[in-house]
Amino acid sequence: MMKNVLNAIAPKRHPQTQRLDERQVPNNAGGFVYTLADEGRLTRFLVLGTEGGTLYAGERAHTVQATEFVRQLVVRDAPLALRVTLDVVRGNRAPKPDPALLVLALIAKTAPNVADRKAAWNALPEVARTGTMLLHFLAFADSLGGWGRLTRRGVANVYETLPVEKLALWAVKYKARDGWAQADALRLSHPKTTDAGRNAVLRFMVKGTLDAEVVSVEAVPSETLTPALRVIEGHLLAAAATSDAEAARLMREFGVPIEAVPTHLRGAETYRAALETNGLTWLLRNLGNLSRVGVLTANNRDVVAQVIGCITDAQALKRGRVHPLDALKARLVYAQGRGVKGKGEWLPVPRVVDALEDAFYTAFGAVQPAGTRHLLALDVSGSMTMGQVGGVPGLTPNMAAAAMSMLALRTEQDAQIMGFSTQFRALGITPKDTLEAAMKKAHSHSFGATDCAQPMLWAAQHRQNVETFVVYTDNETWAGHVHPTQALDQYRQKMGLPARLIVVGLTATRFTIADPNRADMLDVVGFDTAAPSIMSAFARGEV
Repeated sequence: MMKNVLNAIAPKRHPQTQRLDERQVPNNAGGFVYTLADEGRLTRFLVLGTEGGTLYAGERAHTVQATEFVRQLVVRDAPLALRVTLDVVRGNRAPKPDPALLVLALIAKTAPNVADRKAAWNALPEVARTGTMLLHFLAFADSLGGWGRLTRRGVANVYETLPVEKLALWAVKYKARDGWAQADALRLSHPKTTDAGRNAVLRFMVKGTLDAEVVSVEAVPSETLTPALRVIEGHLLAAAATSDAEAARLMREFGVPIEAVPTHLRGAETYRAALETNGLTWLLRNLGNLSRVGVLTANNRDVVAQVIGCITDAQALKRGRVHPLDALKARLVYAQGRGVKGKGEWLPVPRVVDALEDAFYTAFGAVQPAGTRHLLALDVSGSMTMGQVGGVPGLTPNMAAAAMSMLALRTEQDAQIMGFSTQFRALGITPKDTLEAAMKKAHSHSFGATDCAQPMLWAAQHRQNVETFVVYTDNETWAGHVHPTQALDQYRQKMGLPARLIVVGLTATRFTIADPNRADMLDVVGFDTAAPSIMSAFARGEV
């Protein structure tokens, strides 16, 4: 009799392959989970992208699923789509611009309301911050329809309002991308301006020369030219240079970036000059080239100190809009001593590798510790070994989870990292591990199917005092005998602790194990630069 009474009041267990309540949906693996609200799902797409696909959906299928969701969202709520996109762009929360450019193109070309389409075109200068981004956007927009009045006016507005000095850099750095050239965009959009200097730059972008009636390189002393026209003059002179040293001198004299120098002249001297004329993003992408040509070597202490000073400067990282994944990608590529596609080899400078690791943590900004007892649980099941995060080659979701969890491990004094699939075990990751060591440990321990209830079940079984569970996962859970939400409730009841659950999504699917109706559960996007501060505030009970 007593046993029957206990069974009646005990929480009923539901296998994850069965629906816990009517709000749950099947994930790609056949388990039942919750769906993200539109804002959360769009944020995942904007931050994580769809490159590499997942174990259960190849890259094409994964991209189609995400793109179809964005299409439907634009029809259903274009203002929401634009607001979320601009929030991500303004906060530098995403590592790659292409997802935001695609969303903006869909709004600009397909939103049912004309006002929403105009709002997207008005936002184009803010989202397409470089010439390459504008040409990427045009490739998306052109595939969605022709060049009507809104398209012509929206593109023309970019060329008419962009600061003319920046426009000149576009003219010499970003001449063509994705089958589009700046000249093509100008011929189709017909920008109009009465400013002689801007007109000179625009005509150069179309014709490749500076018109004599505006300015003659031979006739007008260079010191009388505007800064914008000096960049173009320097580009034209560099194109005619006969040596690496001459091109480097012109780069410094005219403030010309290395992209404006012919490829055959890009040697040690021009790369040395580019340390002065190019920005921090270029530096992160070209550390290997700098070492390959002999500029960045362990023996060249001045250059090493200069490079380290640049990539560890918090304010410079912020000004340069360097995303943590930019720094992580630079660290992964530079440390391996060869290019992503195997082209070019170099000897990495260990101090620079260490500085890139510091840059990864610094790029997240200052994060206030929550001060709670954290259990950082990494999903190391088979599905986490497929695909890539944020378009970074070789960065699988489980490796990305390890890298991001290291930020929390170093921030919180009372935290430990464990791994789970259908079992729960230590991964041997400590705060002193390098990012590479932590990622290797996570990757080498990958095993089994996915049961996201394991962290809470293990903590309850071993009576671990945990106030904040942080689960890094792709949410493709299915193998457990109890749902994660039930496991959290059982842990709270057994331990008498008001534990909270934070779910860090590492793939751009629509699934989450966090019940959106519960205040003790939070879903965030992996590598969203806003996530660490939100997670800390949630753990403290402020969100």
